[in-house]
Amino acid sequence: MLPSREARTDAVPARVPNLLGPSFDSVAPVAVPTSAPASAVRIDRVSKQFGTGPVVLDDVSLDIAPGEFVCLLGASGCGKSTLLNLIAGLDRPSSGQIETPGEGSAVMFQESALMPWLTARRNVELALRLRGVPRRERHEKALVLLDSVNLADAADKRPHELSGGMRQRVALARALAQDRPVLLMDEPFAALDAITRDLAHEELERVWRTTGRTIVFVTHNVREAARLGQRVVLMGSRPGRIVQEWRITKTTGRRIESPEVAALSVEITDQLRKEIRRNAA
Repeated sequence: MLPSREARTDAVPARVPNLLGPSFDSVAPVAVPTSAPASAVRIDRVSKQFGTGPVVLDDVSLDIAPGEFVCLLGASGCGKSTLLNLIAGLDRPSSGQIETPGEGSAVMFQESALMPWLTARRNVELALRLRGVPRRERHEKALVLLDSVNLADAADKRPHELSGGMRQRVALARALAQDRPVLLMDEPFAALDAITRDLAHEELERVWRTTGRTIVFVTHNVREAARLGQRVVLMGSRPGRIVQEWRITKTTGRRIESPEVAALSVEITDQLRKEIRRNAA
């Protein structure tokens, strides 16, 4: 059983707020707002089972506010990607409900999945075309989106001419081109080297602050979650469920090597190890 000071199982933040601030903040717990904003994503007692197999997700509840950056963290096989697919509408829960904006969500996966015969600009234009943007406007809008991820100068290059990090940034621009209020990201930087990933983090944070998108970011990298998230939600396994979360009150100026990121990573890793040991028992 988790210590009562930290425990938070299957709770919906908007209804039962977690008053515990991260240990590195050295500030009083965040005050509970008198009226919670409407949720961008509401997951209400969701469970998922594939056929007669084991239960993958069990009674998961989570509210995500508009414009919030939430990292879903957990060991491999805990159901993070399954939950993301349910939010995206790519699958249906076995029980429970998920509420998302009527405009839908944009999804960015681990692989960039760019069309190899199209330039970076035309890959972004494709998303604009599917959205119904008139042809005469697509060229300029694609360049603006590529510029938002610092790739305007690579607009006419094809995917094979781009590095892995650049391809992922094109994929991010393409996801933004869909103009959805929610951006779902499934370990998009997992295959990148450390330096490239750090640069990708900076670009993503800048885009998030500029656009105000709601972002749900799946990762198994503790430092990545501590670096990016306003809220880090830890999932346990067998079956997948929410066991704890951390709210970060100061999100500006973070880098992967920042002392506060390291301190939070140690705290989260300790809890993650407890979950892994519990599941192995």
